[in-house]
Amino acid sequence: MQLSAGFVDVSQMMELDMMKHHSLEDVLQKVETSLSHRGAKRFESKTENSKTLIRACFCRNFELSTYHEGSNVPTLLANCLDHITSNINMYDLEDFPDEYLINKMIHRLKRQKKLNNSTLRQLLVPILEHLDLDGVYVTEGTIKLIWRSCPNLKVISLKDCGYVSTDNLMEQLLKNLPSLESINLCACKHLTDRTLKALCRYSKNLRQLNLSWIRTMSEKAIIDLMIKCTQLKHLDIYDHKISPEGRRCMVDIAKPRGLTVVLKGLNDQQVAPANPCLMLPNFGLTW
Repeated sequence: MQLSAGFVDVSQMMELDMMKHHSLEDVLQKVETSLSHRGAKRFESKTENSKTLIRACFCRNFELSTYHEGSNVPTLLANCLDHITSNINMYDLEDFPDEYLINKMIHRLKRQKKLNNSTLRQLLVPILEHLDLDGVYVTEGTIKLIWRSCPNLKVISLKDCGYVSTDNLMEQLLKNLPSLESINLCACKHLTDRTLKALCRYSKNLRQLNLSWIRTMSEKAIIDLMIKCTQLKHLDIYDHKISPEGRRCMVDIAKPRGLTVVLKGLNDQQVAPANPCLMLPNFGLTW
């Protein structure tokens, strides 16, 4: 399929075998009506040169085909990545210079459900600036390996890694990764105000933070973080319980700085995004 900024021609998509049980009308209706649990559109469409193009609204583009156009012949890159990821323990990638390819390997193993502590030990290397462990089973040892092996990390997602994400471990992570700019801690439900204090202390470059689905952080600590993290531009606290007074305070802090806040029921047009889905899961940063 031909891609442009993540958009795909819906007519080409309908030719895929996985779409054989769906009609074009059903797909287009789904694109226009499907909403997330936050009530925001999941997809967007546009017409270009008489073609209908669609894409998801979650900052994730459709993946490039692993085959040569118009054939079932895998590309050289796909073959190489398959071989390396199938024999990952045979390779020393510590000095490998291409972050894009390392992340392609991580994504491929994650999709195959083969990303574990053993494979991560081979793939967590100094060149990495972006790391997405969303939903991956990691241990305390893996988290420690991240800050020891990836000192240049700028973007990290630990979404749904709540079983291992504790205040103590998070404090060490933040202390040892001072360059972090974007952090996704969605559903790390054991974290408390102590982690917010660590963010204020160590994450001076923090621009984007996702704290949704965490109910163990206080309103006061969140407001304090908004004040002290002066570089912060996007904050997701969608389901937190914030008092009317707290909401007014947050708006007053956010407006002068152009800080976007995702919070259920917050409707201030200068602060709240029109479509919260555009903020997920990593606020537009590409992995």
